[in-house]
Amino acid sequence: MNYGKRSTSKKQKSMHSKTAKAGKKASVIFIKAFLICLLAVGVVGLCAGVGIVKGVIDNAPDIDSTSVIPRGYKSVMVDSEGNKMAELITAGSNRVWVDIDKIPEHVQNAFVDVEDERFYEHNGIDLKGIIRAGVKGIASGFKKTEGASTITQQLLKNSVFDFMSEDTLVEKIERKLQEQYLALELEKIMTKDEILEAYLNTINLGQNTLGIQAAANRYFNKDVSELTVSEAAVIAGITKSPTKYNPVTDPEENAKRREIVLEDMKKCGDITEEEYQDALADDVYSRIQTTNETKSTTAVYTYYVDATIAQVIADLQEVKGYTSQQAYNLVYNGGLTIETAQDPAVQQIMDEETSNEDNYPAGSRIGLEYALTVVKPDGTQTNYSKEMMEKYFRENESSSFELLFDSKEDAQAHIDTYKAAVSEEGDKIYETINMTVQPQISMVVMDQSTGYVKGIVGGRGEKTESLSLNRATDTTRQPGSTFKVVAAYAAALDSAGMTLATTQYDAPYNYNGGKGRPVRNWNGENYQGWTSLRKGIEQSMNIVAVKTITDITPALGINYLKNMGITTMQEELKNGKNDYTQAMVLGGITNGIKNVELTAAYATIANGGVYEKPVFYTRILDHDGNVLIDNTEGYSRTVLKDSTAWLLTSAMQDVVTKGTGKAVNFSGMSVAGKTGTTSDNRDVWFVGYTPYYTAGIWAGYDNNHELSSKKGETSYHKKIWKAVMSRLSSGQSDIGFPKPSSVTSATVCAISGKLPIPGICDGTLKTEYFAEGTVPTEYCDVHVTGEACVESGALATDACPDHQFRVITLIPEDNSVSGSPLTAQPCPLHPGNVLGSVVQPATDGSAAIPEESEDSEEEASQDTETE
Repeated sequence: MNYGKRSTSKKQKSMHSKTAKAGKKASVIFIKAFLICLLAVGVVGLCAGVGIVKGVIDNAPDIDSTSVIPRGYKSVMVDSEGNKMAELITAGSNRVWVDIDKIPEHVQNAFVDVEDERFYEHNGIDLKGIIRAGVKGIASGFKKTEGASTITQQLLKNSVFDFMSEDTLVEKIERKLQEQYLALELEKIMTKDEILEAYLNTINLGQNTLGIQAAANRYFNKDVSELTVSEAAVIAGITKSPTKYNPVTDPEENAKRREIVLEDMKKCGDITEEEYQDALADDVYSRIQTTNETKSTTAVYTYYVDATIAQVIADLQEVKGYTSQQAYNLVYNGGLTIETAQDPAVQQIMDEETSNEDNYPAGSRIGLEYALTVVKPDGTQTNYSKEMMEKYFRENESSSFELLFDSKEDAQAHIDTYKAAVSEEGDKIYETINMTVQPQISMVVMDQSTGYVKGIVGGRGEKTESLSLNRATDTTRQPGSTFKVVAAYAAALDSAGMTLATTQYDAPYNYNGGKGRPVRNWNGENYQGWTSLRKGIEQSMNIVAVKTITDITPALGINYLKNMGITTMQEELKNGKNDYTQAMVLGGITNGIKNVELTAAYATIANGGVYEKPVFYTRILDHDGNVLIDNTEGYSRTVLKDSTAWLLTSAMQDVVTKGTGKAVNFSGMSVAGKTGTTSDNRDVWFVGYTPYYTAGIWAGYDNNHELSSKKGETSYHKKIWKAVMSRLSSGQSDIGFPKPSSVTSATVCAISGKLPIPGICDGTLKTEYFAEGTVPTEYCDVHVTGEACVESGALATDACPDHQFRVITLIPEDNSVSGSPLTAQPCPLHPGNVLGSVVQPATDGSAAIPEESEDSEEEASQDTETE
């Protein structure tokens, strides 16, 4: 700094100048004015905020202690003709009220500890929980959110706000403010025990149960007072998401949630370490699977009603923005009218044919689901599962023993024997018995043009409970060779440059480029050499299908499957495996497939390549008759070209006229479809269609027991499919499957699938259909002329005793490698039938394939190992 005299004088003048003083004064005034304005804006904003909050609170519903008591109207479900199918009633059916003093403390604690651990400390709002949730949300960039609603708030949401949607952010904020305000008010007029009592009697606990008492009955066939710590944790775990954590349909997910509940109970000091470990070791899920009783329903819903309820609840959440609890309450309390797509005439035919014992093989058996609890006089309790029962008889009766019996009397005799072995006089016995006729069946019939599901059968035999196992919509089974068309051939024709004339070489072939295990054809080692994709579909040839999926890649096939509505493919690596394998095309997939999804995939082909999502209901009307959801249009997307769909249909018509599906064919109507049989005959399928309906049928044992072809167990599903579809076709005109203008025809060499060479391919000419632009432009490269052995037809060598100039068919030099160079097979020292080097093959392009019986089908691998 310059502290000289001149500098100091200059500084003094500037400090006392009028200009400087005026500038400083103006700055001070500006700052004061800005601060005053800022304060004014803050005050106005605060007042406005207070006013908005006050307005929201003033619009909150008036409540008292009765506001949170369950109430509502019954809903009804009608078929497409307006006939009542079911009444969905809450009071007296799916809810049973229980007083708080009848609910054990460990049951109460299970809910409180996992849902609201400071329930007895806060006044309706958990500020610590809100702060914790906010911090976690910010830390994750709001990618992970955590709920902070108290039990009091959840009770209000379920009882007061249960019919109110939250479609917009403003509505969500408004509801949350009202919810928090009413929580404070509710806690002023109700005790904690009263709030918890109402909550435990209101909460949705899955499987058509509302409240803890109904859940105890549904899952454990018990009164709530008898629930163990382990069982209480199972039920408390359902609360977070009744669909995801359903212990019947998703026991693995519930088990993860149950462990969290038990950890929270231990952390809060409500169970000891010993009780925690005992609960974890409890084989609770085997008891749940065998209990299978629904004491809280007055009428048994049909399989169609079950499926419709599931779709309605899912759509209310996805389309209208309801929570799972709100959707559930609306279905059972909201007085809805649910109009379904079920055609009563179609359903009646399906029910009649699937219940007609004449359509099944003689000697049906009884499958047993069993659970036993033995309580000693001192209160000691031991649970016995069906697996334990099976193990007992394997050790004492037969090493191959299964819970399959010739009659109900035989099953009961084994039950009595087992009970006597594990119990003593004076013991209390609690048991769950479920006997089901075996083998089983499922069937779905759809209108392919709309996606409307006209009827379903979820199982054979009397349906004894609502929302039970539905083999048509919930069960997943291996699809066998039905997968060949939708997983490989659809993609191959649609976007991979192949045609029905494209040929693959059918000869011994191993997975994984020749390094893996062999691919087996259903007809053993009767290899056919060069075979067109059409013939591969018709005769369900495994090697042709596997080579095709190898050429186009499993990834492309899975992409088409997903677009056709298949949701069960394992795409992520799990235990080092997924479904991106060659075996996938034969139905060897990790999770199996649902009948309704496989049927919808085939309906896509029947509908000219347009996928229609399966529709169980067409409209939902609210209590006042207003349309809540209009589902008449459904959801559709184009998956295949119309030419691809028609070509696949053409090939699948061959399946039912001269291939593996001849048993389903009937006169008077065009039929197309595909058979499917898995390894060891554990699952058999037929999925096919007429111009009007698409139907998929599955048969098998619930426990994966092998079907016996000698007893006719591998063919009865075809008999039922034919009976149902022929009756549905009665009186309808056969309009066929009209060929689109995008399809043309051409003559090709049946061996190469390419243009024939005059004079060389004359014996193998064939007319085939093609999508426009895919007619071959290259000439046959499989046929050559040369000296061939007369006996074998192979290329002549010095060892050949008799040879002449002939047409020779080339074969791949290395059959395990796609696109391998072609070569002529030299004549061996002892000439015989040398595959692939035949002289002037049959005009259809392959050697004759032997006739088969109804039961002699393809055998598909279920190996899901990455090849």
